Amino acid sequence: MKKFLPVMIFIGVFSAVLAGQVGIKKLAEGQESSKNSNDRLMNPNELYEKIFLKTKAKTLEGKDFNFYKIDSPVVVINFWASWCVPCLSEMPSMMKFKSQFAPKDVTIIAINTDEEDQVLNIKKTLKKINLKEEFVIVPDVNTAIATEFNITAIPVTIIFHNGKVKLKSDGPMDFMSEEFLGQIRAMIKK
Repeated sequence: MKKFLPVMIFIGVFSAVLAGQVGIKKLAEGQESSKNSNDRLMNPNELYEKIFLKTKAKTLEGKDFNFYKIDSPVVVINFWASWCVPCLSEMPSMMKFKSQFAPKDVTIIAINTDEEDQVLNIKKTLKKINLKEEFVIVPDVNTAIATEFNITAIPVTIIFHNGKVKLKSDGPMDFMSEEFLGQIRAMIKK
């Protein structure tokens, strides 16, 4: 028995250390899983607002752009792609919409989700639709921003007023409808 005592002590200590390491790893995984599940359980609008505050991107011109630094009270985020017919069909009304408001009142961020030849496709599309208005064009490299916002189909438009989500539209939108224009005017007056 005396011969086995050191071996038994070694096995006992080794087992305790191993169990402790496994327990710590499980605890850490549980905390991370809890954090991720809390985000998933969060109201979608709250999640969009949280993402909006932390999103940074590069514009088509290569300039750094921080969403949270936008001064205008109304921010329109539009997810689109150059191959998306419904996305392109709503662009003329979005351009007319933007011309109705001063840059200090409304900012439009057009987030492009093209996967191949992104910058080239964006430039071709902008020329084709004759985009003259002041949009912030953001190439969403590897669809990182769309993934954060949980965008699974396009076009999608999210309207923020002072950092709070006021409207989300899945599918093409008529930016020039009287109802929508009235909502935006009311937001600007607040």
